[in-house]
This record gives sequence, C-alpha cells and structure tokens, in this order.
Amino acid sequence: MRRKKAIVFTEYRHKLEAIESARRAGFSAVLVTRQKRNGAAKVFDEIFEADLNSREVWDQLAEKISAKYNVKAVVSNYDHFVVQRSYLAERLNVPSTTVYAAACTRNKVLMRHALSVMPENIEFEVAKSLVGAKAARKKLGGDVFLKSIAGVKSRCVFHVDSEAALTRAWREFCKLKNEIDEELMNDFKYLDFRFEYPDPRETVLVEKAIHGRQITVSSLVDSHRVWHAPSIVDVTTAAEIGRDDSFLAYRMLPSKMPREIWREAKQITETAIKVLGLRNCAVFTDLIVDDTGAVKIIEMASRMGGYRPLMYSHAYEFYLPDLLIRAVTGQPVRRRKQAQQYVSLLELFPEKNGKFVRIENLRELKKDPAVKYFNLKAKKNSPVGHARENFDPVAVILLAAKNYRALEKKSREYQEKLKVVVA
Repeated sequence: MRRKKAIVFTEYRHKLEAIESARRAGFSAVLVTRQKRNGAAKVFDEIFEADLNSREVWDQLAEKISAKYNVKAVVSNYDHFVVQRSYLAERLNVPSTTVYAAACTRNKVLMRHALSVMPENIEFEVAKSLVGAKAARKKLGGDVFLKSIAGVKSRCVFHVDSEAALTRAWREFCKLKNEIDEELMNDFKYLDFRFEYPDPRETVLVEKAIHGRQITVSSLVDSHRVWHAPSIVDVTTAAEIGRDDSFLAYRMLPSKMPREIWREAKQITETAIKVLGLRNCAVFTDLIVDDTGAVKIIEMASRMGGYRPLMYSHAYEFYLPDLLIRAVTGQPVRRRKQAQQYVSLLELFPEKNGKFVRIENLRELKKDPAVKYFNLKAKKNSPVGHARENFDPVAVILLAAKNYRALEKKSREYQEKLKVVVA
C-alpha cells in the first residue's frame, strides 16, 4: 500500500493555522496527543492518542506512524511540545532540530549556557533558593530579572531592583510553580537525556537587567537555509506605559528602527540559529536594543510567534504558516517584502487580579475602522490578573493604519482607555 505523505503535529490546543496550511499543501495532518479535545477530530486526518510520558510509547508511535505515512516533517505550534517534536522526528528519520537544541529553546538556563559563546548573550546566574538568588543578584549588580525557566510570553518574569522585591518575586515563583501548566514544568526525565535538564520547578534564571527597546525577529529554517520576515517587530512593554506588569502592551510592524538595527538583529538571530543547530522549524527571537544601540538576545523559541501570522498577513499580505510548511518540507520560501500598511497588536490585562466584569469604552473601540481583529478571551466572572502571575490576556486587538506615529499614539491611548474592570 502506498503511504500518504503527511505532516505530524505534536499536541493540539487551539492553533489551526499550520494544520490548515499543511492540508492545503496536500499533506495528511496527523496528530499525536494525550487526549482528543477542542474539536481535534474535525481538524486532523488521523489522531494517535497515548500516554506520552514514556520513551517506549514514543518509539512505538514512531513505528505505527511510519508504517502508515510517508512523514515529511514534524511540527509543534507550542513551546510546551517542541522537545517531543524533535524526539519523534529523530525516530521517524525526518530532518529536524535535535532534541538538545529543542531543549535549549524550551529551557532558559540551557539556552543561556548554549549561547554563552555569543557576545550578545545576557549575563546570567542560576539559583535554586532565595539565598542563591540573592547572591546572583549581588553578582550581577543589583538590577536583575528573575524568570521562570519555562515561562512563555513574558509570563512569570519579575523585575527586581531591591532585596525586598527579590523576596516578593521568589515567594511568587514558589506559589506559581504549582499553578503553571503541567506541560511547561515538564522535566522530561522519561526521555533519559544524556545532558542535564534543569528542573523548572526547582530552578530560576537571574539575568542582568538590560534597559532599552524590545524587538522580535520571525524566521523560518530548513536543513541549510534561513529566511527572515522582511521587518522586525517593535515592542512596547507594560513598564513603558507605566504599568507594573510584564506583558507586552503593543507590538508594531513594520519597525521604525534604523535599517542597521534590522540587519544586526537578523544577523545575530541567524548566528544563534547556527550555534544551536535549529533546523526545519520556525524560529521566534526576542531581542533588546540597549541605550548604547547594542543588541542583546532575550530568548529564542523553535516555533512560530503566536500573533505573527495575523500581524504579517495584515501588514505584508503573506501567510507565515503556509511558508512554514514550505520550509519544513524543503521547499523555497518566497514572501512579499514591501508592507501594505502598519499594524499594532495590543493585549489587555487588568491592573489588579480579580474576576472579570467588563472592559470600559469597548463600544468606542468597536466603532473604530482601524480595528481589524478583536478577540475577547476572558469570560464574565472568570479569574484574570497580571501576566507575571501567568494569567492570559483579557482581550487581543489588531489595529491597522497607513501612518506609524498615528497608530502608535492610538495604541497607547487604547491601553489607557480600555480599562479592565474586575470584582
């Protein structure tokens, strides 16, 4: 029997884009999951359901899948499952990022160690106790960030510039580590790594605080080529709009950074991709331009940035998931290089934790023709709170305009007007 060509996805939660792109390109979409949910049966051509906390189970799944499908790539849409993606790809003899490289993009301590050969790496220390964190802070000069080594999207990140703030942050981490998604806190002991994988429940990363402007780079990698999206993305943090939280207030595309910053950011990203050995995946890189103009790496992920398909499709009229499928299956990537308009992506968070009641001035927002996308994620009376405490955004908004400055001003104004009311 001729085997169907397929792309395998490790776990599914809600992101449909790459799955739909794979099917449009003529591939069967195959899912490996612990449990079918969120309408997965309607999305995938076949689902393999198993208890995945066993290396033997992954090996058996590889045998079953390869007997039935001619697998061209293994893809993960989520940070939580990139290590499993690479393990399965190796068993299927499919080109992919190595398990170690995937672990580096999944565990901030491993990533920092791996990128230590680069001058753009940020100074760091590792701590497993409050005493150790205090020593690390002192060694790094007193102004630091304390981070969960498995957090995503700026969550569980605490800016610490005093011993009292450090003590509060440590207590918060100790409370949160039992509440964070179990998959994020996985230590992968069942895969029996031949390298040390720091336990996310017992370890924190302490980084020297770098102050400046955040930017991001979206990239695609096959077995030997790297493609970058035509512009970096400018990021405005919660702190820059006067909020005591770690969320990203808005992201803007195309960037207004000088062209030399674009080039340097992409060059640094490409070097880091080669240092880690990332291949056949999307790569999402957070960087920061400090007050002297130097560019430093905040972190890298071996998956696509969550809102980047939406942003690039509106700004440049190309669809990143389609290009991802081309890259991971060894086909050339072509994309439009001239932006059609500016876009801004806003996330709304409350100023204090509580139960969601409403968003003020929402009617004004909905009448604005600049609004191209609005997603109210929180349900009434559901718990909402700070990003640093691992809460999801209450709402996500995409604005578009022909003028960067006017759009930036509107983005800031909406962050002030759209107050999240909690009980």
